[in-house]
Amino acid sequence: MKEYLEKYLAEYRSCVENYALELRNQPMPELTEEKFSLFEKTGNRMIYEEDYFIRRKYLAVYAMAYWIGRKKEDLNKLEEVIEAVCMENSWALPAHTDRKNNPDWRNTVDLFACETGQTLAELITIFQQDLKKDLREHVKKEVISRVLTPFYQSEAPCEPWEYNTNNWCAVCAGAIGSASIYLLKDVPEKCLERIRYSLTHYLKGFTDDGACMEGLAYFSYGMAYYAGFSQQYLEYSHGAADLMADEKIASIAEFQQKCYFDSGLTVSFSDGYMNDCFHMGLTCYLAGRFPNVRFPNRKCAAAFDSDSCYRFMTLYRDYIWVEAYLEKISENQYQRIQPCPDTNNSVHGKVHSGLVKEPVIFEQAQWYIAQSGNMCGMAAKGGNNAEHHNHNDVGSFLYLSKNTMLLADLGAGEYTKDYFSGKRYQILCNSSLGHNVPVINGSLQMEGERFACDRFEADKNGNVEISFGNAYDLDELDEAVRRIRFNRETGMMQITDTFTGGNGLVDVKENLVTRYVPRIRGNKVQICGGNEDCTVEIDDPDVKISYQVMEHKNHAGKTEHVFLIQWQVDVNDGYGKSKFRIYCK
Repeated sequence: MKEYLEKYLAEYRSCVENYALELRNQPMPELTEEKFSLFEKTGNRMIYEEDYFIRRKYLAVYAMAYWIGRKKEDLNKLEEVIEAVCMENSWALPAHTDRKNNPDWRNTVDLFACETGQTLAELITIFQQDLKKDLREHVKKEVISRVLTPFYQSEAPCEPWEYNTNNWCAVCAGAIGSASIYLLKDVPEKCLERIRYSLTHYLKGFTDDGACMEGLAYFSYGMAYYAGFSQQYLEYSHGAADLMADEKIASIAEFQQKCYFDSGLTVSFSDGYMNDCFHMGLTCYLAGRFPNVRFPNRKCAAAFDSDSCYRFMTLYRDYIWVEAYLEKISENQYQRIQPCPDTNNSVHGKVHSGLVKEPVIFEQAQWYIAQSGNMCGMAAKGGNNAEHHNHNDVGSFLYLSKNTMLLADLGAGEYTKDYFSGKRYQILCNSSLGHNVPVINGSLQMEGERFACDRFEADKNGNVEISFGNAYDLDELDEAVRRIRFNRETGMMQITDTFTGGNGLVDVKENLVTRYVPRIRGNKVQICGGNEDCTVEIDDPDVKISYQVMEHKNHAGKTEHVFLIQWQVDVNDGYGKSKFRIYCK
């Protein structure tokens, strides 16, 4: 474990040093009105945000370069970048500002204004003896006027995020709380009480067994700011205030490891990703606080440049929290630590072959995650269609073999104005058409809390039953039930779907989603992805299978082709039954 973390830090330092050399003589992109207004005119976020986050990259690179190497040229560059950030017209993103109706839109307290304020406040504190005094004073003035004053002088909630139960709450409240401790010194208790109260809403967004229904990426994002502020507040209060002591957080801390398969692929429900990465600093911190926290596959650790937003709260702690954890290892404070091989392992306890030794069941979130001895894996969900970062996906599943997602949950698409508007479910990855659920009487699932799973039963033997008919707004559909049996030795997954209704129930079409071109042979479909493949075999030997090609804009804005495999289910007298199995070689 010690060698593993030392290697991580060495790679981190090397990455920072390389970027410091690369960027030194490259000008930062300017933030222009032309690009800012694109979101208002076309809905495009990426063009402006690309320049915005490159500027945050400069900030993080030279902050960490100076932290690590203490070179004068890095300090000079850091001061130059800090001054440029202070001069930006707004720290908030176009997607989060309302220039038409808010005359003070420049001081919108959104995610990225809060992140920027926290970063600058932290920098002038940790480099207090090095940064120029007039620059430190400029930073303090800007952070207070742009973030702290608009927040504290407002009537709660300042913005909807203050009482929301998602990542926004943790990031914004955590960042504001952190900046307050850094800049206000003797912070009025009423200020910290407001932050503490806001963060109670964030914790309410997790189920009692620790699931984050926004997905793994948003768990990492929100928890990094929650934990960062919590540790800072603990030190500020001289140990009197420990926000990590909430009994629910022990379960929350284990959520990350439960979303990883042995190969390193991850559950991609909601706006998630199938190749997510974990933050080493946050994981070290959680492992130091909670004995059941385990480290995922070392190859899945986020590098310095994995986060295209370059959030300093996280990147700084990816270094200092790993150093602190290493120090405790050296002092033998963690007696039961075992070496961390390239495969998944337990950190506190015996080494084992995978993080998910037996199926994981999140009963309240209605998630089921399992993998087999031959490294096939699956996940299925119930839930409802009004979850944070919601997709219409009640009853859906994903299936993988080793490091290849063969039947996909597409996860997050490109974030545009339409993506967070009434047009959200016209976008494939958010629609039930982009998930492994059927089309019933030509209808897709509907958005809204009442469109939900009404029965979810699962056990540790690979059996899952999901009643998902209520996700469709169809009077003629009485019930739709999906029964899954996953063989934990062979990875074969058998699915039986039954549909019951009145005479108006006449048409059911199964629908499976893959990123790979399907090969149809009779009642079988072969899906080949690189070195891995699986076969979907339908029980009906006379079934007619087809597929259609669709375009999907992924989160990076790149167009992917995805394939919808479909076949008709025989429906007679208001009853239909579909049986199929999925297996690897």
